[in-house]
Amino acid sequence: NQKQYTKGLTGILAKTQTRDSLFQALYNRSTIATTGDKILVGINIAQEPIGSELNTIQKQGLLYSRFINGFVIGTDIIKEVQIIRNDKVINKFKPNKETFEFEFDDSVNLLDVAIKKENKAPFVFYYLKAIQNNNQVAWTSPIWVDYITDASILKKTKKK
Repeated sequence: NQKQYTKGLTGILAKTQTRDSLFQALYNRSTIATTGDKILVGINIAQEPIGSELNTIQKQGLLYSRFINGFVIGTDIIKEVQIIRNDKVINKFKPNKETFEFEFDDSVNLLDVAIKKENKAPFVFYYLKAIQNNNQVAWTSPIWVDYITDASILKKTKKK
């Protein structure tokens, strides 16, 4: 008794429509997915786009606050936009219109919500989920934020 969905779509957010640009966008995880409708979504943390790997050495303020902004351009009325951290919804918007821009400040201390794994730097990840009135859904690739205190660890934390 599985619920059947329509064919989904994957989008690549590339700077140009060239082979090199498309492959670079894939490598950078600059991708989105939808359940079928051509919904455009985007999210940034500290002015860095989807797929980014941020850390507290390069952007020390991320330990205390992550400024998140983004957008949704729907094909129907947008029922709900969710900001998700570590697979848990931390904020919801109810735009009730076809286009929506937002800002949100996640001011919880990074260490209080970080995922901690042996031999890895503590980290969090964020992504966006948008749901339209017609129940079509779109997601962004995540943005990772690593808690790093020693710059020599930077090379060991890459998710790629």
